[in-house]
This record gives sequence, C-alpha cells and structure tokens, in this order.
Amino acid sequence: MNSFFPRLAAFAALCLPLLALAQAARPDPADAKAPAPALRYPSAFADYKPWQETKPGDWRAVNDNVRQATAKSGGHVGHQMSPASPAAASAPLAKPTAPAHGGHPTHGGKQ
Repeated sequence: MNSFFPRLAAFAALCLPLLALAQAARPDPADAKAPAPALRYPSAFADYKPWQETKPGDWRAVNDNVRQATAKSGGHVGHQMSPASPAAASAPLAKPTAPAHGGHPTHGGKQ
C-alpha cells in the first residue's frame, strides 16, 4: 500500500503534459483578420428611472403605521426580533440585576 501513492503521483505527473493537447486552438492575436467575440457594452443608464414628483402623505397616518409595525415586531423595524417560542414572547421580562464585578473603575468610578 505504501508504494501505491508514489506510483499514482508519478503517473499523474506524466499525464499532465497530455492536457495541453486537449486545449482548443486560439487565434493569433497579431492577426487582424482573426475572429473575435462581439463586444458588449452594458449601459449604466439601462435601468434609470426619471425623477417623478411624489405627493406627501399624511404624517400622522405614516407615524401610526410605523408605531403599529414596531409594536408587532417587538422592537425597531430595522432590528426585528424573533422570539424563540410563542411562550417566550408572552413571558414577563426579568428585572435587571447589579453587575457582580462592582462596576468599571476605569470609566471614572472610584474604587
């Protein structure tokens, strides 16, 4: 078994030059009459939409919609929280406790 991998590696090394023959022939880049793929230019303005004036909405209605969406999601709309389970969502929150390390003395506190 020990002599199998060196033989396989030697066989693979001898077969690598054969892969050069499997490549497709490329046209000479110095030949001006050689065929070339067609050029494509994707315009930067292909998906441009011209400016359209929008009517301002009722700001009270917009604020109410945001308030309702925030109440449903349990937080800021951009930072929606998903509870682990429906029971965890209705469970009361625990009261915060004082830190066990006694504060941070490097933040201006005296110790």
